[in-house]
Amino acid sequence: MKTNVTYHIKNWREYNRSLISRGNLSIWFSEEVPALWYSKAQPKRHRGRPCIYSDRCIEMALTLRSLFNFPLRATQGFIEGIFQWLHLDLRIPHYTQLCRRASELKVQYYSTKSRDNPTDLVVDSTGLKIYGEGEWRIRLHRKQKRRTWRKLHLSVDLTTRETVAIELTDDRVHDSSILPRLIKEQKNISKVYADGSYVSKDCFDAIAEIGGTPMIPPCIRMGVVRDNPSPGQMLRNQLVREVWAIGGRQEWKEKSTYHKRSLVENQFFRFKKILGGTLSSRVFANQVTEAKIKTLILNTMTSLGMPKSYKVA
Repeated sequence: MKTNVTYHIKNWREYNRSLISRGNLSIWFSEEVPALWYSKAQPKRHRGRPCIYSDRCIEMALTLRSLFNFPLRATQGFIEGIFQWLHLDLRIPHYTQLCRRASELKVQYYSTKSRDNPTDLVVDSTGLKIYGEGEWRIRLHRKQKRRTWRKLHLSVDLTTRETVAIELTDDRVHDSSILPRLIKEQKNISKVYADGSYVSKDCFDAIAEIGGTPMIPPCIRMGVVRDNPSPGQMLRNQLVREVWAIGGRQEWKEKSTYHKRSLVENQFFRFKKILGGTLSSRVFANQVTEAKIKTLILNTMTSLGMPKSYKVA
């Protein structure tokens, strides 16, 4: 009979400090912001007047909105209150400007360290709700007609626990079609962990292209490809033979390092627990920007400190 495993945190002092620092506004509103508040003069590329506010200004405002779960109007009022408190003589972007600028905002949510250093990746997806009632109402009144979701696909660095790539798609898009886009910009990847929904030729070929090793459980009774296998199918054949030699999929999962895939489930739990499982925006382009900003917030919190636990016998 299995017993629950207990873990203790050995760096509790540092981790407790990082949890407190997450609410420190100086992290989200640095001293550089006033100097970079307005947009610099740029050559005209489109019709109309140039932007008044810089991308950093819009990103900061939308970050505060996602962090504290504000509507756009309340975000404008919150920034006005901060500037009055700090005696900053700066104009505040209107909430309609925040909505318009969000559709074309470029957000760098990852660090170059996670992109350039060789590491292991774990890939998976989860759903983010847009419309529809909560789980409690569904349990009482059955499924409602208006329930719309977006699918958030993540690629997580197992060393830094940082999300290094995301894709936001419709809920009908299959996971295996997104994996090549999630890992195509990665360098010197060692292993790529994913569940059985990523068993496809395109996924294995994408992993072979970046020089990685797939850690994906093959389907039951999956055979090897003997006629002109592609580089990805050669990795797939090697994986299938390894599973055969060990004695089956369950034995392979226990003896390999496949259990590391559960870390992406922990990333989804942190995402929804801290930032919520819904998207406030209604335009798809704005939803993509909102997902990237929430990923940036989660990566920033991760960089402040994470618990280091050990198993208690």
